[in-house]
Amino acid sequence: MIIKKQMYKFSIPKFRRQLVEDRRQDGYWIEAFNVDGDSKDIDSSSKADIVGYGLGQGEVTWYRNNDWKKTLIAKYIGPVGMHHVDVNRDGRNDIVICYQYGQTMVNCDPEGGKIVWLENPGNSEPYWKSHYIGRATSMHRLKVGYFTQETKLQVLGLPIVGKPNDVHSITPIVLFTEPDDLYGAKEWKEEALKVYDKKYYEKNNKKPDPEDQNARLIYFHVIHGVSVKKYNIESGSNLDSALIASEEGITWIYFSLEDGVWYGEVIGTGEIGQVNKTGFKGSGDVDAGKVGDDDFAYIAAVEPFHGNTVVVYCKNNESSSSLIKSAWKRVVLDVYDDPNVIGEGPGHFVVCADFDQDGDDEFLVALRGPMPWQGVFYYKAIDVKNGVFAKWRISEDSAARIAVADFDGDGRLDFATIGYSVGGYYCTENPSIVVYYNDFAKT
Repeated sequence: MIIKKQMYKFSIPKFRRQLVEDRRQDGYWIEAFNVDGDSKDIDSSSKADIVGYGLGQGEVTWYRNNDWKKTLIAKYIGPVGMHHVDVNRDGRNDIVICYQYGQTMVNCDPEGGKIVWLENPGNSEPYWKSHYIGRATSMHRLKVGYFTQETKLQVLGLPIVGKPNDVHSITPIVLFTEPDDLYGAKEWKEEALKVYDKKYYEKNNKKPDPEDQNARLIYFHVIHGVSVKKYNIESGSNLDSALIASEEGITWIYFSLEDGVWYGEVIGTGEIGQVNKTGFKGSGDVDAGKVGDDDFAYIAAVEPFHGNTVVVYCKNNESSSSLIKSAWKRVVLDVYDDPNVIGEGPGHFVVCADFDQDGDDEFLVALRGPMPWQGVFYYKAIDVKNGVFAKWRISEDSAARIAVADFDGDGRLDFATIGYSVGGYYCTENPSIVVYYNDFAKT
């Protein structure tokens, strides 16, 4: 449900546009972090830089804040997902990235899906040194964190499909753990996750047996989005865990130190009404938003894979700031356009953050296009329990993804986008990198 904004008193979003680069030959990924400064300042008022690239040209480029000077830091065939973290603990953010994807998820490269970390030299030196981590066919999303322990970095690797020419094959989730000898090891330790169905084991009052060949597992298909946060913090766990957007809908996966296994809990099954027409069901991207004292008050999603439907999952109860003890209802906010001839819509990414600085998260949705289904829409929670949100269009540039950061150092969250241009899927007319400065939140 969308309500009229004038009925409520809140800040009207206003963002000022600055073009960083246009007439690109491709566009897919954008990320914002401090590249040439101290990594401890990532989330402070230090100005964030931009890293952006596409799959076609494969040029991973750093755009330095202030003058947006370009530095080519790597070039790969088909780079897809990345994350940033200080891998070697030298105070600078490095990059973890996957590449050699293949042309599309249908004909993904069976030898590809390679993951490396790029060592940040701390200056404008081109071509950062590459260190191999591991691989899995069709590697598409990855997140770095501490998922099963708190001493060694781990990369959660999420391929999009299980194998070439079989889009709906079972998709593995892989965990890579930092080796003792960071520079001497040929690769990181690899583990294919078994994700046990938490609700089944709770209902039957038993714990999983890793030796049980008939264990009740959760399997995934067409994994497209992931949001990693400390979702289990209320239970006393400081480990990172993930919300997965896949053909199964929204699933929370986390490691239980007590039981020594990975559990999965389905939050919602996603969009299922279009599958006969498009071939896709479930969810395409996901993030969780904070409202008041509840760090996970709602879950925002774009559904299904490359979908056209924007939804929120709201709690049926107010038991806690938790995913574990909550029941969820799905509320459809918008449907953007009909699926195209290959079964895809314009929605590609969603992210939650507090842009108006009132203590509650809003969320942004990236639409790749074409117009009028192109740009970024801003959603503000009015009555989160009942799924009531106000909405504004705040950008008309094609948006594959959104990077949220403070780009001008004024203490307010801004955002940046990159236009979507990927052969075999959709190519916008003018893929550009654009920054939108926050001109409405109180400083």
